[in-house]
Amino acid sequence: MKSVAWVRGKVLPVMKNGLLQRLAIWCVMGSLHAGEEISKKEVFLNRLSGHPAAVLILCPGQNESSNETIRQKEWIRYAEGHHLALAGYHFESPDELLNTGTGYFVAERGSGKVLSDALSDRGAGTLPIYLYGFSGGAHFAMSFAAWAPERIGGFCAYSFGWSSPPPEALNCSALIVCGEHDGQRYGSTLTYFQEGRRQGKPWVWVSLRQKDHSTSKELDEFVRKYFACLLRHEGPPILVDNYTKKVVKGDPKDIRFSVLPSADLLEEWRRIHHP
Repeated sequence: MKSVAWVRGKVLPVMKNGLLQRLAIWCVMGSLHAGEEISKKEVFLNRLSGHPAAVLILCPGQNESSNETIRQKEWIRYAEGHHLALAGYHFESPDELLNTGTGYFVAERGSGKVLSDALSDRGAGTLPIYLYGFSGGAHFAMSFAAWAPERIGGFCAYSFGWSSPPPEALNCSALIVCGEHDGQRYGSTLTYFQEGRRQGKPWVWVSLRQKDHSTSKELDEFVRKYFACLLRHEGPPILVDNYTKKVVKGDPKDIRFSVLPSADLLEEWRRIHHP
């Protein structure tokens, strides 16, 4: 089966091999203008047959592409099993902009509209969105969720160096994650989690044992289970102590506690989380 690359409004045929032959891979490349903060704009979409229930966006590290990630068999099988469209992107901005809180990390500065318009053009403009981002991808996932909170079914932000307080309108479930050996990012990531919990957001904290600033296959698997729980609307949610790992009853806004969407995730969370 052919996929297509949609380049500035023109549809060009592109052959894909192997497993991807049964997927529709679309690449939308946005027009560039002098002086823009975003120097590269590409959105990738694997649209499975039938009618997807939601879109899962895999958000890559700083100035990187998730075009290869959305081709990985683990994510393709997961998307097939849960009736998801898989999306990714390749945005680039100068490091000096990204490090000062501008550029594509900030959805309202153009990257959010590029992604949202691309999804709409491929018939996914009204579907719930789930985002999973590491490092620079975590910055974008948080920012996009804050920019379009009404679209978000859930997100995971894994390891980031700074953030803005989450808006009150962002009420979805979220996984906030950092490796315990990830330097100052650990404090920044934990602070964002605590700011959300003070607002009563149903968020989960995960501290990865002996993990530095790198991706995690173990976390990938937990994220898939977490999103599956959200997609199936399992429940009721339970409150757990981040330090003792025990189920508790207490203040639903207590920053010491996480909110698991279902008791079915309890043992998996206890296994992956290291206080």
